[in-house]
Order: sequence, then structure tokens, then C-alpha cells
Amino acid sequence: MNERLRIIKDILWIFALAGLIAAIFRLLFGLGATTNLSDGVPWGLWKVFNMIAGVALSTSGFTVGLLVYVLRLKQFKPYVKPAILIAFLGYGCSCMALLFDIGLPHKFWHPIFMWNINSFLFEVFWCVMLYFTVTSIELAPTIFDGLKAKKLSKLFHSVAFVAVIVGISLSSLHHSSLGSLFLVSPQRLHPLWYTPRLPLLFIISAMSGGILFLVFIKIIWAKFYNPGPVFGSSARPLTTDIKVLNGTVCSISTRRLPGPEMKTISRLAIIGVSLLSVYLILKIVDLVILGKIGLLATGSAESILYIAELAIGALLPIVLIFNKKTNKMPIPVAIAGGAAAFGLVLNRLNAGIFGYLSDAGVVYFPSLLEWALGIGVIAAAGLVFLALTEYLPIFYDKPAKLSIIHLFRGSFHSLRQTWNIVLSDGLHRITLLSVAILPIAFVLLYPAFRATKSISVMPSTGLDAQRSILKIDGNRDGYLTIFDHADHQRRMGDSASCIGCHHLALPGDHSTPCSQCHRSMYSSASIFDHEKHKVFIAGDKKYAGLVPANQSCNECHLADKPKSAEFSKKCMDCHSDDMFLTGRSEIQFSTMNAVSFTDAMHTTCMECHKKEAAKPGNENIDKCYTCHQSMNKSQGTQAQELVNK
Repeated sequence: MNERLRIIKDILWIFALAGLIAAIFRLLFGLGATTNLSDGVPWGLWKVFNMIAGVALSTSGFTVGLLVYVLRLKQFKPYVKPAILIAFLGYGCSCMALLFDIGLPHKFWHPIFMWNINSFLFEVFWCVMLYFTVTSIELAPTIFDGLKAKKLSKLFHSVAFVAVIVGISLSSLHHSSLGSLFLVSPQRLHPLWYTPRLPLLFIISAMSGGILFLVFIKIIWAKFYNPGPVFGSSARPLTTDIKVLNGTVCSISTRRLPGPEMKTISRLAIIGVSLLSVYLILKIVDLVILGKIGLLATGSAESILYIAELAIGALLPIVLIFNKKTNKMPIPVAIAGGAAAFGLVLNRLNAGIFGYLSDAGVVYFPSLLEWALGIGVIAAAGLVFLALTEYLPIFYDKPAKLSIIHLFRGSFHSLRQTWNIVLSDGLHRITLLSVAILPIAFVLLYPAFRATKSISVMPSTGLDAQRSILKIDGNRDGYLTIFDHADHQRRMGDSASCIGCHHLALPGDHSTPCSQCHRSMYSSASIFDHEKHKVFIAGDKKYAGLVPANQSCNECHLADKPKSAEFSKKCMDCHSDDMFLTGRSEIQFSTMNAVSFTDAMHTTCMECHKKEAAKPGNENIDKCYTCHQSMNKSQGTQAQELVNK
């Protein structure tokens, strides 16, 4: 096996194994502990890099199918199988990224049964899922051919054409819908990337980038496995270039002619670059029409990213492929394909992440675990690609099987011979890498030290039958407070003072305890049950259908605004009569989230105690031990006697 190829495989295995550990931690600890995502930047590396950019690079599956089966360009038929394999792996990575990106991975099946026809993501989910299924059907004949399963191979060959046509439709639909995703955020996405023509730009860029990515992969694969048909061989004739200036020979250079397959690759690259030219023109014209062309000269980070996206991802490939001196040479064409792929990924990152950072007011940089998982998924796909192309007829009718060194050459070997055998055998090398990488990845990626420890709050305990004296010790750690509830109520205005502390009661309740909403000791908690409200409203309004709860949104949210808390009814619009302690308009609080129990207690108590500390005789009333009697030795015995009662 080529030593450089062996090293590449080892590197891919290292990233894939690290990604496996990251995937386990993601499922165990959740998004909060394993990512640097926030409310301002809720879409991170996995969603944009692995999913949105990944499927864009995989469009060769439908573009080459379109060229061969619809436009009847039979010269590109040898590239159908590798294009389908790239699409299969790209969409597989996307499905995997979506699984890890959603907060509750075990509910990934919900869109199958719970339809939301007003969501672009709903359409994207169905198209990605169905197209991944289609690519599996398209790839099946090749796999069964390799397994010598003739009957199964014949069966899937019979439906391959239909699968290709369905795949073209599905891929076209969802690439435009991916662009439509960003149409809902005109105020947030940077003006350089926001345009009503995003769906059109997304599908054209994906088609061009997908074709050029296939060209790049083909040339790189040929370099390691079968360079002759692309790079030429010793049997290919040499050509001599003679430069003459003013009748004098200035230089003579000899170069080897590229292989016979390079001509077809060049034609495929020209098609890709032609689409890329259309995309570039549309981008510039769109900026002019919208009056945004001046934003390119601002020198902002966004303008630099935008210029880099067009220069590397569009102008460079166009120059290299439309130049007759370079468009038939493997290396320049590969550079053009790689640059187009890079530009396509950068465009999706710009539209999905970088374009939102200015509005969010925060800088998002993925955590180490995000990088490990994102790159690990791609590395695993790369290993599968190499394995399938080695043992199945993907690029050619015969697979590019490599020579395998036998494990046992004799009865005994020296230590050096044994070590060389281990390093030469794939399974042994992978085992060694696993033993070395898995523990290191576990230590580096373990996220528990960043996880917020959530401690549930225990309700206060009454020390007498009337609950006039309460023991407040939310986490039962001993730093308790003996709270004379009756005395505080009397001194602060009797029953009229209740609203000062109990500012909110649940519907139908008159004395909801603090711990009912402030449920976590040190972190905030959500107190609004969105799903319960949807179900209740659907039942109250007697909505019908498969999932009637999904029809309830407009009862609370403004119909023409984003479905967020900012554009929803106030809770008191419906609950002014049944949430007892909320009648005073000057009291401000959130009915969506509750601060931690510690913050609620300290904020409520300390404001009053600081005011009282200014009065003579109350100098120590704002000290911690005034409430937490267990911190004061002189009062500890009396506090313990009350607790023991």
C-alpha cells in the first residue's frame, strides 16, 4: 500500500475515534455541556458544516444523474457511481449531524408523524431523509455486484433509473429550501448574505460546487490508486514546448501528456465552472439591485469573508478551468475543484454562522468537542469512501484492491519483523490507534467539568402546625434559615404584604410556594410548559387533524411575526383572573423562566435587610448569619433546638 495513503488513513482513524468519544459525550451530557452554543448563536458547527455544507458538496449525485439520464451525456456515465457514493456519504453525514444537533435525539422520528407544513425545516427533513434512502437504493446495485448477489443486483438495477429521477427532484427541492431557511431572519442575517434570491443562489452554487467537488475527489483518488488514466504513464508520449523570441530559441521544456480520462474530467469541470459563472454573476447583480455593493468596501470582517468566498470559491476556479493551458492538466483542475468546494463551504458558514455574529453580539467559537464530533463524522465518511472504492467497482469496472501483507510469514519473527508486520496490517494498525487515541480523547473531551450542576430544591418545612415558623434549607446542606413567617407578615402589613414575596401564583392557586417555580438551587428553570399549552388550546378550540396542537400557534403568537416570546400575548391576557397574586402592574417578573432559588431568596430578602440595616439597632441585619443561623455559633444551639422539634 502507498505509504502516504496509509498515513492518511491513520489520520482519518484518529479523528474518527475521537469523534466517537465526542458523540458519546454529546448524548450523555447534552448540548449545553458539550457546545459553545447560546441563544444568540443556536446553530453551530454540526448543523452548518456537517449538514448544510455537507449536502451542498454532495449534489454531484443528482447533477451527474441529470447529465447522464436526462440530458443523455453518456460520456459522463463512469462518474455516476462515484457521484452516488459521495451523495450517499454526504447525506449520511447530514443525517448524523441532525441527530446530534437536536436537543432530544431520541425524538428524531417526530417529523414523520407530527407534520408542520409551515416549516422549511420540515420539508428539508423529509427531502434529506428520502434522498438518503434514494441514494441507498442507487448504491445498492454496486454493492450487490461486489458481493456477487446477482438476483438482488438485478432487482435494484431495474429501479435505478426511477430512483435517479426521484433523487433529482428531491435534491432540487431541499437545496432551495435550505436557502429559504434564512429568509425568516432578515433583521439578523448580515445584509451581504440576506437576499430574497437565497433559494436560487443556494441551488445553483450547490450544483456547481458538487460537480467540481467530484472532479477534485476523482483526481485525488487517481493520484493514490490509479494515476495512469488521469496523470499519464511512462507509456504516454512526451511533448516538447519551445519558446522562441525574435527568432531565437529561449527555452525548451518537456512535459508528459495527461492520461486519456483527463479530457472527460476537463469537460465535466467546464460544466461545473459554467454554472459557477452564472452564480457569480447573479451574486454581483443581486448586490447592485439591492444597493449593497458598497458594503464590500467597508473593510468589516463580513466584507472580507464575502470577498474571500467569491475570490477563492468562484474567481480562482473560473480562471483555471477557462484557461486552455491549465484546464486539461490534473493539478490545476484539482486545485480549481478544491477551491470551489472550499468556497461553497465558506458560503454556507457565512450564511449560517458568521453572518449572524454581529447581530448576536457574541463571538461563537466551537468547543473542542464540537470540532471533534464535526470532523470525526467527516473522517468516518472518508474511511468508508476509501474502503468502498477499494473493494467495489466504483470508479472502474474492477475494484482497486491493494495488495495485503499476510499476517504470518513464518513460525517465528524477530521483534523488528513483528513490529513491521503489525504496522503493515490494517486491522493491527487500527487496534493500536484505538488503544492510543480513545483514552486521550476521553480525557481531552470529557465535558463534565463544564456542566452546570443542577440541584433540585426541597420545599420549606413547617416547624409548627400553623407553619408560622419555617425551616428553609433548599438543598439540605445545613446552611439553613429559621424563618419566622408570621412575624414577618405582621410587621410588613399582614395579608397585604404577601405579594411582596409571593409575586406569582400558579393558575387556580393562592399561595404557590417559591420552590414550585424556583426549582433549581443554582441555575434558572423554565416554568412555561409550551407543549401543555398547545394541547390545552387545541382541545379548548376543538381543533381537528393529525396533530391538532400544531394549529394553536396563532392563538398566542402574532400571525405575521416570528413565533417567539417577543411577539406573543402576555400571560396575564389569559390568566389575569386565575393567577391570584399578579394584580399589581408595577411588579415586573418573567413568566417564562424563574431565576435560581438562591438568587430569588437573596434578592427578595437582601433588598429589605439592607434598608433596615441603616436604622439604629439593626447594624447586623444584613449579615449572612442573621438568616443562616447555623453560621453563628452563639445562635447555633437555639436553631438546632427548633430544627429538632
